Amino acid sequence: MFKNLSVGMLGHKATYEETAALAAEHGFEGIDADLAYAREKSVAAVKELLAKHSLRLGGFGLRAKWRPKDSDRDYADSMEQLVKDARLAADLGVTRCMTWVMPCDELLSFHQHFELFVRRMRPIAQILDGFGIRLGLEFIGPLTLRAPKKHFFVHSMDGMRAMCAAIGIGNCGFLLDSFHWYTSGGMVADIEHLDSTEVVYVHVNDGVTGRSRAEQIDGQRELPGNGVIDLKGFFSALRKIGYDGPVAVEPFNKALKEMSREEAVKATAAALTKVMG
Repeated sequence: MFKNLSVGMLGHKATYEETAALAAEHGFEGIDADLAYAREKSVAAVKELLAKHSLRLGGFGLRAKWRPKDSDRDYADSMEQLVKDARLAADLGVTRCMTWVMPCDELLSFHQHFELFVRRMRPIAQILDGFGIRLGLEFIGPLTLRAPKKHFFVHSMDGMRAMCAAIGIGNCGFLLDSFHWYTSGGMVADIEHLDSTEVVYVHVNDGVTGRSRAEQIDGQRELPGNGVIDLKGFFSALRKIGYDGPVAVEPFNKALKEMSREEAVKATAAALTKVMG
């Protein structure tokens, strides 16, 4: 595992050069790929920047228009861009792509949602697989997020694992977020029984003290080690299965947003070191 910095996840802004410098200064080992930057500057420029700061690349976000709100035409049109993104990512040496999956919908029933998801995600996975890229799918755990909606959808590790099996390409796994793992009722043993290839990318954060799992709110989290989640067990399980990928902090934390960017990155680095060792 390696510590991966995303300034945007901390509620702050930074150029790609600033992100690399901040990561190196505060002990991070990686940053995510910025494909727009790579297109503008060149693959060689990205590799030079990474080498300058002794950093590696974590992953890149999926931009294909696969969600229920997207039309079939928009989805089809986005496939051309996906091929370009995947080719550029492969040239950079990035092997991990990520996206999140809403656990509910107002219009689609579970079965309708499942059919749409698998039908659209299978070609996406096939394209990525052709470039040697794995796809991490993030399930969203909090009951407070899905409870107001008419229809529930996949919101747990078991559910997402079944979805990956239904896609059937073999390169799909988890974007495993400690907050969603906790709020969905996940256990350390659930992670211990995974194959290392099933975990594509990791987000770490913490729940708010004084709230039960069912009371946690998606947009209100703590820095890792400052809340209620068994992160010692979480990382112990990841080590046990041999996970070797990026770990990024995604806290959605008001206090962190109100700090200066430098203070926020410093606090994040300290929290990550505390829970990862």
